[in-house]
Amino acid sequence: MKRRFRNGIELPQRDFHDQEWTRGMLQYQGSALYLCLSSPDNLPAPYGILYRPTLKACFSDTITFSGIEQEGERWLAQVWFCEVGSRRDVA
Repeated sequence: MKRRFRNGIELPQRDFHDQEWTRGMLQYQGSALYLCLSSPDNLPAPYGILYRPTLKACFSDTITFSGIEQEGERWLAQVWFCEVGSRRDVA
């Protein structure tokens, strides 16, 4: 998973592509989409919570969700770009 926005502003293509991939499992509960990391040593779960998620795009092995994330006291627009069954996981 990669985030498309930072501080509510869309990242330039270079910054978006330079991000490290976050690996984990997406879980939908109530009105929120949770990203729980596959490795609990990285960060405490959940790594991210996307509220009021909507399916923005779906193509081949990618899914994009849009919604809002809470950052401190602020609520900001966010888009999660997710790869499903990435070949990068295969050694």
